[in-house]
Amino acid sequence: MTTLLDTSVWIPYLRSRRYAATVDPLIAAGNVMMHSIVLLELYAGTQNAADKRAIDTIADSARRLEQLVHPTEEDFCLSGKILAYQSRLVGRLRPQNHSHDLLLAIGAARSGSALLTNNQSDMDRWADALSRRAQLRVLVLRPGI
Repeated sequence: MTTLLDTSVWIPYLRSRRYAATVDPLIAAGNVMMHSIVLLELYAGTQNAADKRAIDTIADSARRLEQLVHPTEEDFCLSGKILAYQSRLVGRLRPQNHSHDLLLAIGAARSGSALLTNNQSDMDRWADALSRRAQLRVLVLRPGI
């Protein structure tokens, strides 16, 4: 099974090799999917040319291996519908605080990948909403240290 890594895993992995025991075997086996939303977040956090080159390498590898996931128009619409539904259940949500996570969960479900995140409680909520509202299944995992 492939695994889509959330930004909450990539950043500590790239900065200090945290989660290397979990991430390295996935990368070595070619089982890592990359979501374009994660690339957006990683590029936004670059602080110098070396950081940018590291993300360029990751993006190029994912593209070359055809392991890059992009949200579709349907994914954006589904995300909006689920955010509206959740707002009715729990009170007003700010879409900008949740849309990226929800799009990652949708991407993992559509690509048949597990979702590896350090933000398990939020992702579990979105996985549950996707299962209930769209019959999409995503396995949410937390990395080992």
